[in-house]
Amino acid sequence: MNTQTDKLLTSKDGEKVEIMIRKHWIMDLKVAIIVLLAYIIPAMIFAALIIIYWPNSIDKWGGLGSVIVIFYLLYAGLTLYIKWLNEELDILVVTNFRLINLEQVTFMERTVSETNLMQIQDVKGIEKGVIGNLLHYGDLQIQTAAEKVAFNIQCVPQPFKYARDILDLRDKALTQQTQ
Repeated sequence: MNTQTDKLLTSKDGEKVEIMIRKHWIMDLKVAIIVLLAYIIPAMIFAALIIIYWPNSIDKWGGLGSVIVIFYLLYAGLTLYIKWLNEELDILVVTNFRLINLEQVTFMERTVSETNLMQIQDVKGIEKGVIGNLLHYGDLQIQTAAEKVAFNIQCVPQPFKYARDILDLRDKALTQQTQ
């Protein structure tokens, strides 16, 4: 981790970033497949149908058709970028004092939640499905003193390892407080 990120996320004296959790790379693949199925393949089928059934119309409408296809593909690329950005900017940061959840809700909406590390009561790692178990990714749920799950980040790599690491940091913070 670079020092600029450390300075941005740590505001208290002696606070340092211990863990930074991002989503698993499978989310990038999922977003790419969705955009491919929703935008690129229909455009290719439409272009193939025009070439097969109306070959003479290419000469007549070729310039306009090219412009339409280019704008359509630009729209597909922009959609892919926005969906990828929404997934990529979800970050869970654990410092030696607190837990910070940076969540990109939509393209222009971002929420930042934080809690004191000593208020964490339970951390649960969940791996679901065959692919999740094979690639070791799943959800991470962090329960605080509140009734509901305070932090939930989906599709993180090695959720069980991160759950243990967060609980170890919490225990370390509790023992330092009692001393």
